[in-house]
Amino acid sequence: MLTSDYIRGFVDGEGCFYILATKRIACEFQVSQKQRAVLESMREFFGCGYVKPKYDKAGTYVYLVKNIHDLSTKIVPFFREHPLIVKSDQFEKFAQVVEMQKNKLHLTAEGRERIKALKLGSSETIRQALSR
Repeated sequence: MLTSDYIRGFVDGEGCFYILATKRIACEFQVSQKQRAVLESMREFFGCGYVKPKYDKAGTYVYLVKNIHDLSTKIVPFFREHPLIVKSDQFEKFAQVVEMQKNKLHLTAEGRERIKALKLGSSETIRQALSR
C-alpha cells in the first residue's frame, strides 16, 4: 500500500501538472513510470483516473486524471495537505486553474487570459519552446 509521503515524493520526481490553454482550457495530472503496478496503486489510492501506455519507445505507462471534479476534490486537496518541494510552483498554478474551471471562470475572456498568463513560464511552456 502506498503512503502519502511516497506519493508526494514520487510525483515530485515523475509527475506533471499540465495546463492546456489553446482553443480550449483543460487541466491534467499525470505521472509516468515503467512499472504499471505502481501507477495502478496510485489510481486506487486516489480513487480516480486511469492508467494507459504512454506510446513511447521506452515502454512507459502514464496515470492520468482529467476530470475537473476529481482534480478539485481529490488531487488538489491531497497536494495542499502534502506539499510538493520540486514542483510546488507548477502545482500552485495548476491548482489556481482547476479552481477557475470549477467556478466556470475559464468561460470568460478575463478568465481565459488569466489562465494563459498562469501557463506562461510553466515547465510545459519552457519544454515546448526548447523543442522547437
